[in-house]
Amino acid sequence: MKADVNLELLFPSGLEILSKHISLLKAVDETKSITKAAQMLGISYKNAWDSLDIINNKSDKPLIVRTDGNKKNSGSGLSEYGKKMVQIYDTLLGAQRDFLAKICKEVDLVEADVINLSRLKPSLSARNQLNCEIVKIKEGAVNSQITGKLQSGELLNATITLHSQKELDLKEGMRAVFIFKAPAVMLASSDDKFALSTQNQLIGEAISVKIGAVSAEVVLSLGAGQTISSVISKESVMSLKIGVGDRLKAIVEPNNIIIGV
Repeated sequence: MKADVNLELLFPSGLEILSKHISLLKAVDETKSITKAAQMLGISYKNAWDSLDIINNKSDKPLIVRTDGNKKNSGSGLSEYGKKMVQIYDTLLGAQRDFLAKICKEVDLVEADVINLSRLKPSLSARNQLNCEIVKIKEGAVNSQITGKLQSGELLNATITLHSQKELDLKEGMRAVFIFKAPAVMLASSDDKFALSTQNQLIGEAISVKIGAVSAEVVLSLGAGQTISSVISKESVMSLKIGVGDRLKAIVEPNNIIIGV
C-alpha cells in the first residue's frame, strides 16, 4: 500500500506544530494578514486567530509579529523564529516522507492498524494553554503550589495534588503548560484596588472583544506574544465598558489551573 504522513513537532514547552499550523503560518507570511490568510485557506478568521493564538502562547518566542510595530491596524507577519520553524518543518517532513516511502516497500502495512494509531492522541478544549517555566514548587501534605513564570516575567500559580506533581515529575527549571478554561478567568479594571485572596492577577491589554447575545469573549495580550482569553457575561462587559486597547486585570484561581508537560 501507499502511505503519506503529516509531521508533528513536539517541544519541551508543550508547543505542538501541526501541518495546519504550518499552512497557516505560510499563508500569513505570504499575505501579511491573518484575515487574508484565513480566506486563502478557506477557514474562518476566528479559526485562524485561535490557532495562531494557541501556538504563540506555547512557543518560547513569538511566531507572529505585527509588520508595522505596535500600531493597532498594522498587518501581521512571521517573526524570524516563525520563519525558522517553517523551514525546519519542511525539511523534516521531506526527510520523513522519503523514509516512509522506503518502509512501504519493505513492510506490509495493514490499514486497520494505521487507523488505530490516530485514536491515541488526546485533545484539550481549554482555551488558555500558556507556556511557563516552573520557578517554585511548594509541597503540602495533600496539594502542591506550582509557580510558573510567563514569557513576560509575570508569575502564575497553580494548585494541584501532591500525587499529580510526583506523577508529572515536576521540577524547578523545567517548562510546562498551564491550562485553564476561558470562563474561569474573571476581569476587572487594572485600576481597581480591591483586595483579592487569589495570587493570580495578570495585567494585559484588550486586543479583541467579541460580544454575543448572552456572553462575551475578551482576549488580553500579556506581552511577549502570549495572550489570555476570558468568557464573561455581556452585562459585565457593558458594565466595565471594555473596549480594545483597555488595560484590564485577569483573575484566575490556582485551583482552576491544570498542568501539562
